[in-house]
Amino acid sequence: MKGLGQVFKAVASAMIGIGKKEDLIKDFERTEKQGPWLYIIVGLVMTAGFIIMVMTAVKFAIAS
Repeated sequence: MKGLGQVFKAVASAMIGIGKKEDLIKDFERTEKQGPWLYIIVGLVMTAGFIIMVMTAVKFAIAS
């Protein structure tokens, strides 16, 4: 599960635009070995979660 946590960390840091070059190099090495599908799936899940969060916040703001 440590690998999945690292993928979530990498995707989250990419979404907000921060990260270390060393981590980026490790992510590319991991992607070369395992393929990009885990990063793609985690990215889609986190993007969907973000959109749902924004939509919920807007609904609460409009309802107030």
